[in-house]
Amino acid sequence: MRKVLVSFVALSVVVSAAFAAGPNKKIILSNAYYTAPYCAAFNPSAIAKAKELGYDLQILDGEGNQQKQLEQARLAISEAAGFIYFPADVAGSVPVVEALNKAKIPYLIVNNYTLDALKTNNVPCYVGTNVKQHGHNMATLIKQLLPSGKGNLVAIEGTAGHAQTIAFNEAFNEDFAGTQIKFLDKQPADFDADKALNKMNDFLTKYGSKIDVIVSHDGGMLAGVIASLRAAGKLGQIPIVCAGSNKIIYDAIKAGYVYGTSTQDPGVEGALAVSTLIDLINGKKVPQWVELPIKPATKATIDNFNWF
Repeated sequence: MRKVLVSFVALSVVVSAAFAAGPNKKIILSNAYYTAPYCAAFNPSAIAKAKELGYDLQILDGEGNQQKQLEQARLAISEAAGFIYFPADVAGSVPVVEALNKAKIPYLIVNNYTLDALKTNNVPCYVGTNVKQHGHNMATLIKQLLPSGKGNLVAIEGTAGHAQTIAFNEAFNEDFAGTQIKFLDKQPADFDADKALNKMNDFLTKYGSKIDVIVSHDGGMLAGVIASLRAAGKLGQIPIVCAGSNKIIYDAIKAGYVYGTSTQDPGVEGALAVSTLIDLINGKKVPQWVELPIKPATKATIDNFNWF
């Protein structure tokens, strides 16, 4: 039954593209992380909201490639009423943004952008979080675990140089200034569970009992961290703090392996992106930043949030 359902959802996107009512009712969304677990909740929510508001939404796989996303933006310019851009990274987004601005098509960026780049690149609207706030939320959780203001951290990061990695570290630097909370090591695992497992193995070998808190930049990599700790017989002995709202994180918090996370709801984000773009298409004024709220969650509060 599950395979049939997935096929039907995939087919619905194709059908939507093929039978769009016309440029005035067609929206294209280029998603750099189309197959990511986060987007398994984001994409259907966006499709449902478009249908509810009388529009046809075509979601294209950007494959993490900005050149491919530029081509998809040009497709939207030629045949759609509006465009939603879910970029691979901030630095590589400039050619796409320039093309969209030149064409004057209603568009917005979703999920992954900095507020500085929003203004610098003259983006009309960004729907998403202040990514840096995830770092502040994780820092808050870490301080709860280390009330003395002293402790050693290790971090499993996303991709080196990625805007999210940079923003998280900026927040940590700000929030741990004047304390004795420090990072023994930080290593990128490229949002990959297997790489995270290997990096965590290295941390345990190199630092052992010196580690007071483990930081994981997302739930996918958390799976690798947990596997490493389980194999070493240390699962549950070193608290973990992370960012994200997938069910791996939820289950780990319930089990006591993870102390807390900075949450982000993909379903709310997908629907909000579509409704905001339709407002732009219809000439309504929207804020340059439509903020998606993110909050820290612990075992006492996790059932107040949505998980995917």
